[in-house]
Amino acid sequence: MKTRTVVDSSDQAGYEGVAKTVLSALDHFGVYGDTLDLAASSLTAVELEGVHLLVLAQEGTGDRLGREEAEVVLGAVSRGMGLLVLDGRLENYPPSFLKGAGITLREQTVTEVLRLNPENPVAVLCEDEIGLREPLAGCGLSRFEGWSVLLSGQDGTPRALYGRLGRGRIILFLISPSLWQNRYLGFGEGLDRVFRNGIAWASRKPFVMKPMPPFVTAKFDDVSFTGSRAIRHKETLAGLYWLNELNNFGFIPNLGIFTEDIKDIDGKRFREKEADGMAEFSPHAFVDFRYMEDEDKCPIYLKHNGQEFSSMELEKNFERIDSSFARWGISFAETINAHYQEIGFNSLPFIRQRGQKYLMTPIRLGKAWSDPAAHLWNSPPYGKAGFSLGPVPDDTGFFNVLSIPPRKDVNIPSSDFLYGCTGLHGESPFNNVEKAVKRAVFQVRRGLETGFFGCFMAHEQRIAQLTPDEWSGIVRGIGASLSGIPHEMKSYDHISRYARNRTLSVIEHASCNRDLSVSLKGRSLMEQYLCLLTEEGGRVGEGFLKVPAFEKSIRLNFKI
Repeated sequence: MKTRTVVDSSDQAGYEGVAKTVLSALDHFGVYGDTLDLAASSLTAVELEGVHLLVLAQEGTGDRLGREEAEVVLGAVSRGMGLLVLDGRLENYPPSFLKGAGITLREQTVTEVLRLNPENPVAVLCEDEIGLREPLAGCGLSRFEGWSVLLSGQDGTPRALYGRLGRGRIILFLISPSLWQNRYLGFGEGLDRVFRNGIAWASRKPFVMKPMPPFVTAKFDDVSFTGSRAIRHKETLAGLYWLNELNNFGFIPNLGIFTEDIKDIDGKRFREKEADGMAEFSPHAFVDFRYMEDEDKCPIYLKHNGQEFSSMELEKNFERIDSSFARWGISFAETINAHYQEIGFNSLPFIRQRGQKYLMTPIRLGKAWSDPAAHLWNSPPYGKAGFSLGPVPDDTGFFNVLSIPPRKDVNIPSSDFLYGCTGLHGESPFNNVEKAVKRAVFQVRRGLETGFFGCFMAHEQRIAQLTPDEWSGIVRGIGASLSGIPHEMKSYDHISRYARNRTLSVIEHASCNRDLSVSLKGRSLMEQYLCLLTEEGGRVGEGFLKVPAFEKSIRLNFKI
């Protein structure tokens, strides 16, 4: 039931490129399988035994395939194996491969935009048109009998096809696999669901993966409730109203709080929210920087200019937040939501002492947000600041958990879904409920499409500009828009724990002989899930199988 990905390590540049992109994505989506290196092996019928999906991932793969190998691949597909061709340089493939696939080529053309065919059975995206950072060349076709268009360029030229050959399914990209490099587009930019669902659609069923489940949460920064210094509609903040509305629709947010702006009448309500599992609270800063003359008296973990606090200063800082949280009777969220996500190295021992293991940072440790170097880091798995699930490069004892799409409009300085939707700082002449809903839903859907998690975020100062009815309309609109999308509401800390736990084990073996048998190795500290892909009547179905906590290894049998 494995996936076998074909690479060629003799082409060092091509191999490094596919390792950083496609192989990272296969690992991120929890695809069970291995690689076949053409520098050491050949594509034979023996190598394809038990393979449910073959991925031709590296540019130039066609140069290394001979006629016999091409016939072996197409023969395996006709018997039911799935094929995903990411190497769109089809002019380099053997003529027998093109003839067997029913394709005739013509001259290359250049693509700057990719458009999804809305009638396809493979994927639905929150954006049907994706712009590339740089143009890419792709094969032209004069004949493609029996195929359907999955993606097309700006001129309507096919850029990805899907079709069947015998009992098997094929997805065929007609564009360079450089598409998946950040220079041109990369993962996390809108096509991830095509990649992931391409695997699901093409693979022979049953097929097992270990991806992140479709969790959804929210995060809010600069939270003060009725202690806010930017109140326009106090009734939206009083009695934790805006939080209550989120809870009514099942959202369990992480709140980054200004600890010394919180009034005790609100702070004492935090205890009930925490006890009911309806919110998590993280010390954000003492007060909002913009309302203090000495901004370095506001942060907790790192001075806003990037200078580290001394150990003595940090002891006092943490004593202050300890006192506030003790007075309210609540604990620290395990996932730190720091103001500007500025966290100093000197603060890390204090954070560890309080049981906090997870960050949600798009910047490097020990750097001010304003420092250009803060944004230059290789955040796993793709080096994208907004999408990160993995150990923090500057201190691997912490695990970073973040799912915020990059801003589409470079003129918008914030990932806040309410930016430009309220009158704060003159951003909008009116409170635009419809726009706010669309932006929040986009953040959630893009996070789910990428295989991370759905999360929408905002700053409380903008919530304070809304009437209770306007805020309720926004939350109601988000909930209604998500009703037709498979998802599960979870807290940020639950998602953080799950994401880290998921990295501790891998699928070691999977097979199906009436019953499905799956073996995992490593360990799991909590219940996790496998994704089972099945097919009935030509339609692909997805379900989840529970895996209990285990040590070292576990073998499970499922009736399907």
